[in-house]
Amino acid sequence: MIIKETFNVEDIKEVLCHPDIYDSIIDDSCKSSEFFEPPITDDYRYVVGYVKGAPIGVMVYHKYKDGNECHVQVLPEYRKEYAKQFGQQSLEFRGTVPLYAEIPSLYVNVLKFALLNNFEVIDIIDDGYIKNGVSHLVNVLKYKG
Repeated sequence: MIIKETFNVEDIKEVLCHPDIYDSIIDDSCKSSEFFEPPITDDYRYVVGYVKGAPIGVMVYHKYKDGNECHVQVLPEYRKEYAKQFGQQSLEFRGTVPLYAEIPSLYVNVLKFALLNNFEVIDIIDDGYIKNGVSHLVNVLKYKG
């Protein structure tokens, strides 16, 4: 697997617009993936994992609080083999500022993955995420390094 920072919108969208991924990263206020355009600005960084030249995962970093927030996504068919490796290696691009993640309580497996990778829950936001008309808590996590 090759991991590198990119601004290639098609590679980013190939992962983030996958039906299983897009459905899990949007809330009820978001539109269909056909309208999604990843922000390409100084406030966002995209790290993509490639296997045989094809994108299999994306780590998104953007400004948040006193540091950055990260979002990691790996295509379902590559998770078993590459999720842990991609998550760890893409964290090498995090920089030196504090790193955070927000994970809705609905996604227990994602929270477990984050906790296994040196994140800790530092706060909880009540009703911070609405999915299919149901309100969920959002866990705010900080990377312990």
